[in-house]
Amino acid sequence: MDRVETVEKALRRIWSFSKALDLALIDEEVKKGLELEVGYRHGERVGYMAVRLGYILGLRGKDLIFLLVAALLHDIGAVGGFADYHGKPELMEYHSELGAEIFEKIFPHEGFAEVLRNHHKTPADGLDISLEAKIISLADKVDIIMGRNPISKEERAGICREIRLADGIEYYPEVTGAFLQLAEEEAFWLYMKEDDLLEPTAFMLLSDSNGQFYSDYRYVAELMYSDAITDKLAETFAFLIDQKSSYTGKHSRTVAENACLLAEGLGWDAEKCREIKLAGLLHDLGKLAVPKKILDKPEPLGEEEFQIVKIHTFHTYNLLSMARFSKNIVEWASYHHERLDGTGYPFRKSANTLSTGARLMAIADIFTALTEDRPYRRAISRERAMVILEKNAGTWVDRELLEVARRKLL
Repeated sequence: MDRVETVEKALRRIWSFSKALDLALIDEEVKKGLELEVGYRHGERVGYMAVRLGYILGLRGKDLIFLLVAALLHDIGAVGGFADYHGKPELMEYHSELGAEIFEKIFPHEGFAEVLRNHHKTPADGLDISLEAKIISLADKVDIIMGRNPISKEERAGICREIRLADGIEYYPEVTGAFLQLAEEEAFWLYMKEDDLLEPTAFMLLSDSNGQFYSDYRYVAELMYSDAITDKLAETFAFLIDQKSSYTGKHSRTVAENACLLAEGLGWDAEKCREIKLAGLLHDLGKLAVPKKILDKPEPLGEEEFQIVKIHTFHTYNLLSMARFSKNIVEWASYHHERLDGTGYPFRKSANTLSTGARLMAIADIFTALTEDRPYRRAISRERAMVILEKNAGTWVDRELLEVARRKLL
């Protein structure tokens, strides 16, 4: 894999996780807690804007990549705060601190924690914060001001006037100057209307005329594409997914553990066991897009609500594909609601198209869900869960693999 390909794949991975966060933030509970309407590509728009501002302010190579990662995931704490602070105004303050704690676990030596902790600070707070935090502070606010509707020339001027008036109070002077310079560029406003900002952002990172970026390409691969960081990101997002509902406190992590047990029972090697663990951790990644009020509804879901829930596996497929995970991980994670008789979703796969890994994941997911509390029922015993699986052998789940499940899960 050459240097440019390594960087592009690494960027796609972190960009995909940013998209997953944005899906999670489109939720009335977040809107109430932050008293803002976020989501709707907020992370990637802040990421693109931050890179443009950072470039104007002299950041290059590793420093510019650092800024992009922090900007793309700057609201990670808003999702992590669902369990304790959903719908509460404390989420605004808490999400910055929680975001710092999360980044400290993923990237303990990179300095991200300070940026996440301070990305809502202003000059009025009187703190000495990093340039990266100052940039994200402005980009975050400006993206919300811009909204998602087309912006007229007069509205652009109004945004710039508002930023000038708040210079030194809401915005840091050096970043204000950089934004006003950027705002003179017609292409900036046009790009902010685009559906996908990955390509223009990657082009800026890859086109450093001094060649400095290419000397830092190993940093990019290690930061976003290494096995160690990938594993940490998967663990982190499994935690975030499970915070979305009051009833799924450890569902993703338990599915991953059960899938690993089944894989070990089949004698899979260490690498394939790692793949199915990652697939288990991320199998519900698309569930971040499902509103909390649906996930926690105590009554049976209506048809429209159920259709919204069903879309989560499609989101998982797209997000993991974009992130350039292996074909095994993408399919094992995304096909966990497919059934041998072709009645599953979202792809209506049939038995002859479902691999052993996908069949294992289906068993792990059903078994785990049955043995957990849900808003509409209490958890059932492991033995009774196995009986239900056996009743659906040959139609929903693989009969032979159930023998492995009986040995490993009971």
